[in-house]
Amino acid sequence: MVPKGNKIVRKIIYFILFGILIAGFIYLGEKYKGNDKVVVYTIKNYYPNMEEEDFEAISGSKLINVLRDKRSHLVLIGSYKSPYSQKYIEEICLIIRTMNLDKVIYYDLTSDKSQKNSNYYEIRKLLEGNLITTDGGTRSLLSPSFYIIQDGKIVYYNVDTAAMKNTDTVENYWTQEKETEFSSEIMTAINKYYLNQ
Repeated sequence: MVPKGNKIVRKIIYFILFGILIAGFIYLGEKYKGNDKVVVYTIKNYYPNMEEEDFEAISGSKLINVLRDKRSHLVLIGSYKSPYSQKYIEEICLIIRTMNLDKVIYYDLTSDKSQKNSNYYEIRKLLEGNLITTDGGTRSLLSPSFYIIQDGKIVYYNVDTAAMKNTDTVENYWTQEKETEFSSEIMTAINKYYLNQ
C-alpha cells in the first residue's frame, strides 16, 4: 500500500506536468499560428521588377502536375538567388511580350533544391532526359532552364546558361549578339512547337 503522503505528492507532480504540457501546446499553437495558411506566391515575390501578367509562379507540387499534364505549356525554372536567372527571365519576358503570349509558368527551385525534398527529386525524374550532366556524371536540375511542353511531352528545352555560373559573369556572357541569338532560338522554338507555325 502506498502511503497517503506519496499519493498527494504524485498527484501534485502529475498536475504540474499536465500544466506544463498545456502551456507547451498553447505556446506552440501561437508560434505556428500562420503555418496552416496556404501561401500563394507571385512572380513579384521572386523578381519585384517582373509583371504578374507575364508569369504564373507555381509550387513544386503544381509543376509536377504540369509536367504530367497532357496539355501544352511554356515552363521556366529559375532560382531567384541567381543573377543568371534574373537575366534569363528578363530575356524570356521580352520574348513573351514581343510574341504576345499567355503567361509562362515559373517555378523557383531554390527552396525545394536546398531541402532536397520529394518535389525536387520528382521534378528531376520527370525531366530526366532534359537535364545537364555535371562533372560527377549526375543529371542535375539546374537553373535557369526553359521548357516547351506539347501534349505532355518535352519537345524543346534550353539550359544554355545553367552551367555557366562558374565560368563567366552574367555581364560578360549576355552580349548583344548573345541576346539576339537567344531570342531568335527561343522564338523559333515557340513558333514551331508551341504555336505550331
